[in-house]
Amino acid sequence: MKAKITETKFTSASGRVVQLIGKITCLVLVILTCSSASAQNLFVSGRTPSKNCQGGCGAIFKFTWDARQSIFVSGLIDPWDVAFDSAGNLFVVDYDRGGLRGNAVIYKITPTGARTMFASGLNYPSYLAVDGTGNVFAADSNQGVIYEYKPTGSRATFATGLHHPVGLVFDSSGDLYVADNGAGMLLGHIYQYKPNGSRGTFAVLEAGDRPSDLAFGSMGNLLMADLGGKIYRYNPPGILPPHRRTVFGSVPGSAQSLACDSAGNLLVVDAGGVNGFGSDTPNVVYKFTPLGARSTFGSGSALDETFTCLTVQPVVPVCCDEGYLLQPDPTPRPRPTPWPRPTL
Repeated sequence: MKAKITETKFTSASGRVVQLIGKITCLVLVILTCSSASAQNLFVSGRTPSKNCQGGCGAIFKFTWDARQSIFVSGLIDPWDVAFDSAGNLFVVDYDRGGLRGNAVIYKITPTGARTMFASGLNYPSYLAVDGTGNVFAADSNQGVIYEYKPTGSRATFATGLHHPVGLVFDSSGDLYVADNGAGMLLGHIYQYKPNGSRGTFAVLEAGDRPSDLAFGSMGNLLMADLGGKIYRYNPPGILPPHRRTVFGSVPGSAQSLACDSAGNLLVVDAGGVNGFGSDTPNVVYKFTPLGARSTFGSGSALDETFTCLTVQPVVPVCCDEGYLLQPDPTPRPRPTPWPRPTL
């Protein structure tokens, strides 16, 4: 009997040691994950040189955190805005049948690169954002309409009465912010939509503004890209209006697309000579630190590539539970049956 009790105790102790090692491993992984939160991949829509492509020359480029570049998806026509859902699926607006009016489509691309058509019948260009439950919002700039697509692809009209909506971004409470270009003598606006569709005015733009995209910075400030080359920073939402703005930074050509990573860095596509300066080819991605210091993150000049819009891949959380490393949506596994207590 003593020998059996000793064996049971030894086995139980071994189990506790394994469990302790598992918890330590999990702690190390969590620390590594948190310390490398900025190591997110950047995805940029654009075009490859025509001599190197078959069918369509549109592509989605993938940049690792250290700016190593590869092609994630090829064979598109002329891709525009891109956005991720929380599951890691990438949505992209693309021309269809030569970009005829009403023939822009939205493709859904899985993390493995498998592509399916998610929606059609949009005008080009259109702009994307995805809310926390996986609904895809598309601003049809030419029609002045924002559509809401369920994850199944069914469409409803979320907002109308806009002039030329461009940048879309959600805040942490689920409110949607939209930059709307002015028309004629009418000034542009940044509107704030509640989940029920009710609209408020966040900011009135100046006469010379040509907004192109929106993003939220690390301190909760709303950032607006302008085709004149500047990036404006507004006071965080929640502060009583007016939401005053300052210039956060600028690019040599034209600020066309914005995205922030989890470390607070801002990534910007420079659309080249839209404002009359710089190159005629949008082929540079700039990186701004939270303090506004600018550096070149990626360039397509050497390979004759062009960049259009960008988005940052969401961070994948890592959690631990009693010695098990759990990834998002893990396959359920049974807990081990505890050793029976010995009867003395």
